[in-house]
Amino acid sequence: MILYEDVMKMDPAVFFRYVENIRYGYHDPLGRLHFADDADFKEYEYAFSSPEDVVKNNCGWCWDVAELIKAYCAKHSLPCRSWFMEYLSSELHQTHTQVFLYFQGKWCPAPDNSIGLRLGEPRFDELEPCVNWFINWFSDHLKPVLQDRFDEKYLFIKEYTCSFLPGISDEDYLLQIRQ
Repeated sequence: MILYEDVMKMDPAVFFRYVENIRYGYHDPLGRLHFADDADFKEYEYAFSSPEDVVKNNCGWCWDVAELIKAYCAKHSLPCRSWFMEYLSSELHQTHTQVFLYFQGKWCPAPDNSIGLRLGEPRFDELEPCVNWFINWFSDHLKPVLQDRFDEKYLFIKEYTCSFLPGISDEDYLLQIRQ
């Protein structure tokens, strides 16, 4: 089993390859793990994972993994910023938390375990075009699901700087991040 301290010592290329391979899932308040490919994936309560829990369990949602990425960036003095994106209508509720980092002189979306990005791709001279590229990616991901019912008024985008207590529920996370 890999230790949190060892993960924090990885060079960026190795770290982000590691992050890409974290299993997409969550732990419940009793500590049981639930993965996206489980038939009963959404039948349990979510509990927010600390960066240490993500490493220990090799499991996390984008919300959890974003905090691991932010901890890594802080330790290695890599500038980063984080955004929460949510589409909430009567038909669909979809969220994504994305970290953007300044790496090798360019801004890029940080790879995570949910969307298949590679470190440094795409790259932008400034943060705003990088975030806008990702917002468009997020919207484009939703449009095939909603088809002509996609409406930007249901799209909520927010940079956030708050931190989260391990074990909070998804409702508590959403309440806190929306403020």
